[in-house]
Amino acid sequence: MTFLNIYSPRGFLSLGEFSLNVIQRCATSTRKHKTAGIIVIGNEILKGQVKDTNSHFICKHLYRCGVKVEKISVVSDDVDQIAKEIKEFSGMFTHVITSGGIGPTHDDVTYEGLAKAFGDKLHKHPTLAEIIRTYFGVADPLSPAYKLACIPKKAILKFGINKTTSVPLNFPCVILENVYVFPGSPVFLQTGFGSLYKILFNTGHRFAHEELYLNAVESKFADALTAVSKEFPNVIFGSYPEGENDYQARITIESSSESETRKAKKKFCSLIPPDIIVNKPSD
Repeated sequence: MTFLNIYSPRGFLSLGEFSLNVIQRCATSTRKHKTAGIIVIGNEILKGQVKDTNSHFICKHLYRCGVKVEKISVVSDDVDQIAKEIKEFSGMFTHVITSGGIGPTHDDVTYEGLAKAFGDKLHKHPTLAEIIRTYFGVADPLSPAYKLACIPKKAILKFGINKTTSVPLNFPCVILENVYVFPGSPVFLQTGFGSLYKILFNTGHRFAHEELYLNAVESKFADALTAVSKEFPNVIFGSYPEGENDYQARITIESSSESETRKAKKKFCSLIPPDIIVNKPSD
């Protein structure tokens, strides 16, 4: 798959800006806690020829926005599979982010899948076509480069802004319903998603997160962890063996409430031997 580095014109379509605001308001009003599903698209991922780093990058930044990623899926370059996954995810989560499958080659079919998911048709978006024409100087409308301009008719564009130059980035995020399409190349995804995630997904909410480091194997504190998780059903506990460090397990405690998180941590500490708790390791 290939993603072309092309530049956007100055400014942004007012209709798209309006539509984006509508999408964000609807997403805000429908769920108390915002959720997300990530769809990674590409045969090369499924074959192990390319390592997926995009989902990790997206998860990390959505977490900072107070959005909980609930599912990550990897699908092949198949229109039907992409459409099916997008449609299912769209009904399950506040936001759906896709990575990969946009470019000029035959296996770049994410836009086709996106259109099929919502009963839409592709068209050559005039703004994208103008970018390709002016930047590449491609006059031939049959050039493969114009495949990047063929997006669903109902989709809108959102260009990120380069923080250093304050000019629009090289390619927009294409948005249809609650689905946000980004490129698969990590360098382009990180640039595009990194410039837009606060605008598109920020909830104003942050997760309250605490960690504990224990010098004990999991079987020594598993009963205590089970008990406290039942007592605090709105708190998420995680246990991760890390035997190569100067502690044997790392415990994460997280919820939407700082006070609830602190109470859960205090309760868990009261249920385990105090001598297995170690100081947070230095970086």
